[in-house]
Amino acid sequence: MRWFSLRFPRAYRLKPVAAKGEDSLSLLTIGADRQGVLVPYSLGLDYIVASRGVGSLPIQSFDFRIEPLGLLPALWTRLSLKFFVKERKYLKYREFFLQSAGPKAERKRFTRHNRDPLSIGLMDSDLVRSHPELLYGWKEDERVPLATASTAATTVAVVAHIFYEDTWPDIAGALRCLTNPFDLIVTTVAGRDRLTETIRRSYPQAEIEVVENRGRDVGPFLTLLERGRLDRYRYICKVHGKKSIDGDRKALIGAMWRRRLLFDLLAAPGAASAAIDTFERDPSIGMIGPKSFRLPNEWYSEDLSWSANRSMTLEIAERMGVPPEKFRLDFFGGTMFWVRPEALRPLRDLHLAADMPEESGLVDGDLPHALERLFATSVLAAGYRLAESGE
Repeated sequence: MRWFSLRFPRAYRLKPVAAKGEDSLSLLTIGADRQGVLVPYSLGLDYIVASRGVGSLPIQSFDFRIEPLGLLPALWTRLSLKFFVKERKYLKYREFFLQSAGPKAERKRFTRHNRDPLSIGLMDSDLVRSHPELLYGWKEDERVPLATASTAATTVAVVAHIFYEDTWPDIAGALRCLTNPFDLIVTTVAGRDRLTETIRRSYPQAEIEVVENRGRDVGPFLTLLERGRLDRYRYICKVHGKKSIDGDRKALIGAMWRRRLLFDLLAAPGAASAAIDTFERDPSIGMIGPKSFRLPNEWYSEDLSWSANRSMTLEIAERMGVPPEKFRLDFFGGTMFWVRPEALRPLRDLHLAADMPEESGLVDGDLPHALERLFATSVLAAGYRLAESGE
C-alpha cells in the first residue's frame, strides 16, 4: 500500500492565511518547472491543485497553507475534473490542474479573472517574482524622496489625479523610484485634507489643486493643459489613482492596471530615465506608453477596445482633423503615459475641459472614455509618433 500511495497522483488544498486585502492577487509557484500562476486572493477562496503525474508536487506560496489531500479526496478531485467540472472553471498546465473551491460567489472571482481579457498579458509570473510590489503594492519608506525642484530649470513634471486616497501609497512608491528631478502636480477633489497633508510631508513643494469631480482623471488634466500650466515643461508623465470599483471583477483589474502602469512608466528600473532619453534622442516621438496597455492588441480585440465609444471618438477626432475614413484606433489604455505637452495641441485647442460631465458612475460611453482613445490621436495629428516604454 505504501508503494501505491507514493505513485498515485497527488492533490492539495490551498487555504488562504495571509493578512492582505481582498482586492489583490497571489502568486503560486507549482511543480518542478516552477510554473507561476496568479490567482485572485480572498479569505473565503481556496484552491485545489491536482498533479497530472505521480508522486509529490512542490508548491510554494506566501499567502496559502498547503494541505495534502488523502488518497480518496485526491482520486475524487481527478474524477470530478475529468467528468464534472467545466473546462472554463479550471486551469490546465503541463504538470497539474488548478481549480477554485469555496462558496459560489467566491469561486466566481477565479472564473471571471481567467476569462477577462483585461487581465491577460498584464502580469508575468517571472516579473512578479522579481517585483512583488506589483501584487502587494510598494512598501512604506521613511527615506526622503527626490525633492521636486519647482524652478524654471525643471523640465519634467509628474501630473497625478487622486480621487481614492488609498491609491496614493502606490503612486508614492513609484515616485520614490525616480532619479530625475521633477515637479509634482496633484489634482484631487474636496474633502481630501488628510491626503493633502500626507503628500505635503513627502513633497512640501508639490502643487496640489482641488477640482470638481468632473471627467475623472481626464477632466483635471485637460484643465491644466488648456490653462497653460504645463507649457513650461518639456515632458509630462500623466498618472492617476486608478481603482475601477464598478463590480467585483473590475476592483481586482483596477489594482492590477494601476500598479503595472505605474511600474512600466515610473518604477521599473530606469523606466523614467529611459523615457526622457528617448524623447531627447528622437524629437519625432511625442508620446511613450506601456506596451502591455497599447490597444488593440493580441489579448484585447478592436471591438472590445472600441466598446461603446466609437461614435463620440470619431466625431472628436474629425474635429482634430482626422476624418473617420483615416482614423485608426491605437491608444494606451488607462490614460497613463509620458508626453510632450505640445503634442497635445490639437486636443487642447478643442477646449473640452468645460464639457466634462459630472461624475455619474458610467463605466463607458462618455466623454472621458472617448478622450482616453484620443490622446494618442492628438499626438499623431500634431505630427509626432508614438513609442512604447522599454523600446
